[in-house]
Amino acid sequence: MIIWRGWGFLAVVYIGLCAAFFGGLIGASLLQSSTAAGPLAGLGILLGGALTALHGWYLNVLRPRTRADQWEEAERPRLEDAADRGALVVGNTRPSSPEEAAQMIESVIADGRRTLGRHGPHSVFWIPMEIIGILAMVGGVILAGATLVGALTG
Repeated sequence: MIIWRGWGFLAVVYIGLCAAFFGGLIGASLLQSSTAAGPLAGLGILLGGALTALHGWYLNVLRPRTRADQWEEAERPRLEDAADRGALVVGNTRPSSPEEAAQMIESVIADGRRTLGRHGPHSVFWIPMEIIGILAMVGGVILAGATLVGALTG
């Protein structure tokens, strides 16, 4: 059973399809060489890991930051306008001065950015996609290197 959150299942799909394509289809079928299948499967795991790491970085890091930036661009003018009109209320408290209003606005913006900009939920077995991609790349290099050395020496 595979446990994932968000688009985390794509890590398994990317790595599995790349390994099957390179190791199975190209290595075993097209080249008809059992010695080429291992290094090519390692290459497929490496490429699938790279794809997983890039997609995971986008989903878990870049997209939340962008969403927080867009929210701040929309929210800050609204809060500043409310402060100028004297209608700003944060936590059932009205600011008593423009300086206090500016501090309240910064507090609201900081809380919102912290909530919206946090790390995304896309993971497999509670491990973020970008970390799984990096681990797969390391595993792909090890597999490709070990099977290549074995094929050349054996």
